[in-house]
Amino acid sequence: MRVLIGSESFSPNISGVAVTTFNLAAYLARRGHEVTLMVPSPRFGNFTEVFPEGFHVLRVASVWHPFRKGFRVTVYPLNLARRVVRQWRPDIVHLQDPTSIGSALLKATQEAGLPVVISHHFTLEYVLAYLWFLRPFHKSLRRRLTTAMVRFYNQCRHVICPSETVRQSLLQAGVAVPVTAISNGVDLDRFFAYEPPLAARLAFHLPAKPLILYVGRMDPDKSLDTLFKAMPLILARHDVHFALCGTGNLREKFERLVKKDGLAAHVSFLGPFVNQSDQLPRLYQLATCFVIPSGIESQSIVTLEAMASGLPIVAARAGALPELVTDGDNGFLFTLGDPEDLAAKVDALLADEKKRRKMGRRSLEKVVTHKLEASMARIETIYQQVVSNG
Repeated sequence: MRVLIGSESFSPNISGVAVTTFNLAAYLARRGHEVTLMVPSPRFGNFTEVFPEGFHVLRVASVWHPFRKGFRVTVYPLNLARRVVRQWRPDIVHLQDPTSIGSALLKATQEAGLPVVISHHFTLEYVLAYLWFLRPFHKSLRRRLTTAMVRFYNQCRHVICPSETVRQSLLQAGVAVPVTAISNGVDLDRFFAYEPPLAARLAFHLPAKPLILYVGRMDPDKSLDTLFKAMPLILARHDVHFALCGTGNLREKFERLVKKDGLAAHVSFLGPFVNQSDQLPRLYQLATCFVIPSGIESQSIVTLEAMASGLPIVAARAGALPELVTDGDNGFLFTLGDPEDLAAKVDALLADEKKRRKMGRRSLEKVVTHKLEASMARIETIYQQVVSNG
């Protein structure tokens, strides 16, 4: 089968969509499918490359994202999309988002009479977080964006989303085509690995203390200010260290904040190079617990990775996170935006090693149902059904 995948986020961008898109392309190539991706170029120019995993990537001329630091976006490359569809003639097109490349490919495939499926990875709160300057108009914008999204999705044959929470929200919004919840999945073999902690601590220059870990973007939608406000409350009771791995619009602000508050000795900011390398599993293995304060997760790949590493999770009771974290079972849920509640839940973990270990084991047991290969196989089955139905 020839599969054309369109995504506005792909390596070297760091995001859940980029990770999922790479995993899908690599899986399909291993299965013998011909796979081509259309993704933004790192410059204002088109070029192609072949990844070692066996799929082709067409990099589309792009410009800097006006609101998201370090990201580049394309400008509705319709003529290029038409040419790719006409010359390559895919059996199916899989869009990863309804933005520029996705919109161009949808139009081109409709003209060619080819089937399209789309994955839904985001919440509208994620979009609105970058439009903070339009806050007085958010209610109206949310309605308009929802209408546009539903109209777009109903032109596709099938919608894939990562959680039942998101599936229900799409159906309630008015999506009329089939919607299937399929976990983003996680490579269990990669994160089950174990090594003695000393070497990893030396590699990351981390002290021999309990480690509270966050991995992900440092952008407005991630509610990281809740974690930073909780830090002094946690440090008042426990001698711990915080490691934050990632980058984003707010990273420099948070670095200045910890210096201003006298917390610099207790916080390490680890660069995006860790996310993009084999170092990441080592970092998870060092952690005592994983914290995710975001309220907009449609699933959360990093939470799956932390679970696969045997960690107890402290997560916001919001979005789809309660599908991964059962309060009191494999971690704790705290009230979104409440630093006191977050600190109390971390304190409960740090104060009880037996409970912490039990919750870590439960994370391992729960994450087995999110095996990456199984998720990718379900998507492949949807392709076959859509293509066979014409």
